Amino acid sequence: MKTFVLDLSICNGCYCCQIACKDEHVGNDWMPYARPQPDTGQFWVRLHETTRGSVPKVRVSYFPQMCMHCEDAPCMKVCEPGAIYRRADGLVIVDPEKCTGCKLCPDSCPHDAIYFNEGMNLAQKCTGCAHLLDDGWDVPRCVDSCASGALQFGEEEDLKELIAKAGDQPKGCKGRVIYLNVPKTFVAGTLYDP
Repeated sequence: MKTFVLDLSICNGCYCCQIACKDEHVGNDWMPYARPQPDTGQFWVRLHETTRGSVPKVRVSYFPQMCMHCEDAPCMKVCEPGAIYRRADGLVIVDPEKCTGCKLCPDSCPHDAIYFNEGMNLAQKCTGCAHLLDDGWDVPRCVDSCASGALQFGEEEDLKELIAKAGDQPKGCKGRVIYLNVPKTFVAGTLYDP
């Protein structure tokens, strides 16, 4: 099963993953996996930036977020027309031809990873660049563009050593996106010696 592994300790917030995703999907029709992503309003990979502390003791952390391709995907359960399915490799896909625009799946996603395209009347989300994988690519565009190596993708078996290092994961449905080195509480102070 395909798995994403994100090491948050080396993510430098360059936004390359988010930009590469937009570059790959905006204006491009990748049927049967995805219709074109709108140029505004949707981020199938979005980078959250969190600042903790205050000047001069500040820590900034970055948290790329995408569809978790959950093993127990709530979106699949609520999809009445059966438009959301899991591929044999584990990627969860919204079939644009079967989607009726009922809008049940965006509300069911605990990760806010499903968007509704009003113009096309369909739900859209990260496909894991299934079209590229089917065309012989080893990794999706977001992983290919990650300059720091924070984002990796591959077979779960091949990434098992990294996955074993993962601590608590974001609450949800057994996602196929594993986070390493999730930021802990940040405590800073000044030593004063009168």
